[in-house]
Order: sequence, then structure tokens, then C-alpha cells
Amino acid sequence: MKGQGTGWERQRKKVRNFWRKAVIGLDPAVAIVFIVVGLPVAGGLALAAFSEYLKHRRQIATLQGASDKREIEQLRERVRELEQRVETLEAIVTSPEFQIFRERMKQIRAEAEKALPSTQQPSTLPFPQDAEKQTQRS
Repeated sequence: MKGQGTGWERQRKKVRNFWRKAVIGLDPAVAIVFIVVGLPVAGGLALAAFSEYLKHRRQIATLQGASDKREIEQLRERVRELEQRVETLEAIVTSPEFQIFRERMKQIRAEAEKALPSTQQPSTLPFPQDAEKQTQRS
């Protein structure tokens, strides 16, 4: 029993010998077939998978680009509408009719201030409840 070692050591030697025979003891013809046939096949499969991945990425980018283009066009249309509204408001504010309206409002306010006793002031706030709060503070 000398030199045989324990059961664990024997099992370890068997496993080590198996791998040595499997790797080193590989028949050269099998190794050549594996290198000549197996590696190109594996490489071709990897290349095909990578090209499908790139094709998928291009499709996603195209779809995202289309949605971005639609969104950009919608935003441009919104800007055009807002520009038209601003132009309309500018035309109203700068028009002579609006200036006349403002002058007339100033005249009406001045007449109202003259008609009211000096202790009461007209409400310049837009809502009546705000005017009441202001008179309560005074």
C-alpha cells in the first residue's frame, strides 16, 4: 500500500490524468479538423449574430429618428402659431384704436375720481374682494 496514498489523492490523480490525456493526448487529426472546421463555423455564427444585432440597432435608430422628426415638426408648427398670436397682439396694442381706448379709460377713471368724495378711492384691483381687503388694511 505504500505509494498509493489516500482515496482522495488517488481520485485527484485520476482526474489529472484524464485531463492530460484529453488535452495532450488529442489525436492530431481531430485537432486539425477542429481548427479548420470548428473555428470558422463558430466565427461565422458570431459574425452573423453581430450583423443581426447591428441591423436591429439601425431599425431602432430609424424609428426613433422618425418619431423625433414628427415631434420637431409639431414643435415648429406650435412656434408658428405662437408667432402669429404675438404678431396679432402687437398689432392690437400698437393700433390707434387701442390707444384711443386707453386714453378714454384714463378719462373715465379721472372723472370717477372727481365724482367720488376725496376719502373714497376707486378700486383699481380687478376683483371686488381684493378691493375690500385693501380698504380693511387702510
